Amino acid sequence: MNNICKMALLVITLLHVTQLFMPVSLELLTFFTALLFGVGLFIQKSGFRTITLFFFTLGTLILIYYKLPFSIGMQSLTSMTNIIAIIVVMQLFSIPIEVGHYSDTVEYWLKKLFKKESSLYLFAMIVTNLFASFLLFGTVPVMVSLFNKALKNSVSQYQRFFATAIMRGYTLALFWAPGAIIILLVMQVTHVSWSQLFVPGLLLSLIGMLTSYALEHFTRLNKPIVTMSEMLSTSSSIAKNAPKQTAHIILVIISLIVGIGFLERFSIATGTGRILLAGLIVSTIWIAYYRKKPEFKTVLKNYGESGIMQATDFSVFFIAVGLFAGAVDHSGILSYIQPLLQESVNHLGIFSILVIPLLFIFIALCGIHPLVLAVMFGKILLSVSLPLSSVSIALILLLSAAISFIISPFAGMSLMTAKFLHVTPLEVSLKWNLLFCSLFLVEGLVFAYLWQG
Repeated sequence: MNNICKMALLVITLLHVTQLFMPVSLELLTFFTALLFGVGLFIQKSGFRTITLFFFTLGTLILIYYKLPFSIGMQSLTSMTNIIAIIVVMQLFSIPIEVGHYSDTVEYWLKKLFKKESSLYLFAMIVTNLFASFLLFGTVPVMVSLFNKALKNSVSQYQRFFATAIMRGYTLALFWAPGAIIILLVMQVTHVSWSQLFVPGLLLSLIGMLTSYALEHFTRLNKPIVTMSEMLSTSSSIAKNAPKQTAHIILVIISLIVGIGFLERFSIATGTGRILLAGLIVSTIWIAYYRKKPEFKTVLKNYGESGIMQATDFSVFFIAVGLFAGAVDHSGILSYIQPLLQESVNHLGIFSILVIPLLFIFIALCGIHPLVLAVMFGKILLSVSLPLSSVSIALILLLSAAISFIISPFAGMSLMTAKFLHVTPLEVSLKWNLLFCSLFLVEGLVFAYLWQG
């Protein structure tokens, strides 16, 4: 089953890369999408499988009830496979990270530069934010391996320090990172390009990090780090390579941003297609840079055996959500809901900007995944008249999803972080992050309203 899933994932990715240059058969893409869904469903984790089956069944029932053509069903089933292709490509970045031992560089700067908990906290957030821009789902385990040894005996309230820094740093990258799934979904739903979201998204990310730093600095993290230099030792080779490897990471991020901007400037490919192509080019160059390293073949083999399979859960989930979203789009259901929503928006006026994200977050706390809510709310919001531009609506969706990822005990980020730190998801989400999320929600809504780009 694993081999069939790998083959289907690779073929879907290859078809989307090919589609950037020439037409691709919808029937062929549908076949491999159906194959991935049918096989991947059996190896999908139970939590994902339940909601996947729910949306797949709901989408299928809508298609049948409204007697929509089979071609619409195929288009809907494959509508989000471009996101699957991007996930597969972005996971390639884990190969050079592992072969190049970039964790040693982060540890070197951590030991060398920081004397107080608050400055170390800001560093941990920034590093997580940068790595999350291309590591995506692999960020949490990588950050644990980077910081665990250095931080465990060096800061007070270690688990809280680690959980908040990693979760906030990761989630704030979702506002601007070109490969982040939520930004791809929001782009697809709101028809806003990545270049339109990049500047306001980056500014929101910076606002969030500064808010988090200030909150922790003035409430908890103002103690000096006294054990760092005694605890860790650094080899001369690591010290020598640290500046060069730091430049590599910065260059990779800049290359992704410039590459996407270049493709958009010359109208090459679609919005998600540009991200796919830029990610593939940059990751391939970075991988090729380490091709002569002794451990290169081993790491590449491990990626082929297990790394690519990390995309399965989300891939099968997105196929189901795509089917549901496409069915809703073509059925005309939103035309029945629109008058009621428009009346509510007219009644609430400007306060609807506050009610919408609060409703989004509340539903997420009840267990509905923020990715699903982003699609549903995005389609509904665009169907009514709001005193906001499409970019502002996209920012509000990103803000609502980002906060939901942090404070929902059911979100994968909360569950994964809690598992690695041996604490409860409730501590990681609500107990340690509720105050920050409340402040950031207010800041983000004001920012989104003022940014009418």
